[in-house]
Amino acid sequence: MASSRGPALNEELQCSICLEEFTDPVTTPCGHNFCRTCLSKCWTNTQTCFCPLCKDTFSKRPDLKINTTLREVVQHFKEKLNLGESEVFCDICDGRKQKAVKTCLTCPSSYCESHLEPHLRVPRLKKHKLINPVENLEDYICQKHERPLELFCRDDQTCVCLSCTEGEHRTHNTVPIEEESREKKVKRYKHNTLNTP
Repeated sequence: MASSRGPALNEELQCSICLEEFTDPVTTPCGHNFCRTCLSKCWTNTQTCFCPLCKDTFSKRPDLKINTTLREVVQHFKEKLNLGESEVFCDICDGRKQKAVKTCLTCPSSYCESHLEPHLRVPRLKKHKLINPVENLEDYICQKHERPLELFCRDDQTCVCLSCTEGEHRTHNTVPIEEESREKKVKRYKHNTLNTP
């Protein structure tokens, strides 16, 4: 799936707060883009409005308008991506397979809305790692331990599971994958702004 997306384009179309593709993108006076709801939540219960990315402070709350051009680019990107993607179907459905809404890395299986329901209700299943449906499930599972890849080993620059950290990666610097992803985005942003003429 990652190969069908243009990685650089995809990252440019993601909000740095929610790390998802923009929804109703707005632009701050300093030129950074965020989802309207993400930025609103960021500014709720605060006296000072500032850019979550560069920390520029605004003397008064900016009147933010939706960046219609960026919204159209994101929509076009999503449509193009969906055309190139094959659908993921529920592994549990008998007969006519329903489209999967989530993939569970713990089980490992993909579920339609009705078969996902126990994961949302049963306390033990609520602890499972759910992600958006993926075809290539093996890319998200440790091939050695058959557990979800939830951590990033900074020493070896690779994704690892919890069992890996009890073995060969025991003394290594590991962080949650989401944290590593956020830090790389910030570093890339800083690198791009420092190298812009």
